[in-house]
Amino acid sequence: MEIIKNTENTVFDGCDFVVRIDEKRKVKILQLTDMQLIDSSQMRTPDRLRPDEIAAWGSESFDALFGDHVRSLVAQTRPDLIIITGDIVYGSFDDSGRALTWVRDFMDSLSIPWAPVFGNHDNESKMGVAWQCERFSKSKYCLFKRGSVSGNGNYSVGVAVGDELLRVIYMLDSNGCGDCSDADVIKQRGIYPDQIELVRASAARICASQGRAVESFMAFHIPTDTFIEAEREKGYLTDERKKYTLGVDVTAKDGDFGCKREEIHGYVPTDGFFELLDECNIGGVFVGHYHSVNTCIDYRGVKWVYGLKTGQYDYHTVGQLGGTLITLYNEEFFVQHVPSLVPCGLYPKRAPMFREFFAEDK
Repeated sequence: MEIIKNTENTVFDGCDFVVRIDEKRKVKILQLTDMQLIDSSQMRTPDRLRPDEIAAWGSESFDALFGDHVRSLVAQTRPDLIIITGDIVYGSFDDSGRALTWVRDFMDSLSIPWAPVFGNHDNESKMGVAWQCERFSKSKYCLFKRGSVSGNGNYSVGVAVGDELLRVIYMLDSNGCGDCSDADVIKQRGIYPDQIELVRASAARICASQGRAVESFMAFHIPTDTFIEAEREKGYLTDERKKYTLGVDVTAKDGDFGCKREEIHGYVPTDGFFELLDECNIGGVFVGHYHSVNTCIDYRGVKWVYGLKTGQYDYHTVGQLGGTLITLYNEEFFVQHVPSLVPCGLYPKRAPMFREFFAEDK
């Protein structure tokens, strides 16, 4: 496998990064989301956590809260690329930047290319978004570009076999940080017109360099209200049925799956959003943000996917922590949730079996 950063290779013109593999085979992309790593010793408000939570969720628990779950998922899936759709850290518990730095170093230790975007909590840290972007940009395996359009972190990642692009992933900042004084953070959530134009321009260059249309995905943190439209149009969401498990409470259609255990509130997509999906051959949109929603619904020729929440902190549905595996095979792709095999309780405990697994593997 080869990682091409900030490519100026004319074969991949339009891609900011490319993960290139040597042979044609199934390619696996692992989506992580909403890890929300916290350091209780950096808690801003005295009553935010109970005394027992303060004792349990300090920096010494980073491996249990984050590391072991990710190791479990990587051991199960062996991904070629990891994408992270936001809320990597809880910024209001990371004013020193210690948690974000730990995440960066941990992810690099896996020796797998990984591409993050910010969620609505990451940028709350007093270290500021410029510092956070710099940490990602200087990482060995991190594929990240701050960009010059709205938000922080708008870029494209291509997956290629040789010189042929199999898929392009447009990583976007959905903004929405609500507890931050950083002037570089846009607080109104949404995908902005200049972000749409960035994707459109990148796609045009990619098609020109490849001599054909290239299938693609889009990944960001906070969902558009299209996700709500999709579940209404499929008959899953009704005035009487606000929460459900597909295949249990309601018949699943078109291979849809997952469960919804909380009400969601999206935002109206920017003008041109739906046209962009068609123009850029976007077949899947991957988000996070809602911890107790993990549905995958096929609508308007696009799979609208909530990733399975990865991290242990904050509310979630018991037994539903893990990641989401996207498998590329020829012109098709398949989506499935992968549960973490690490026991999860109120008080995190380390699970050394996965560290031993990786040590033996090397």
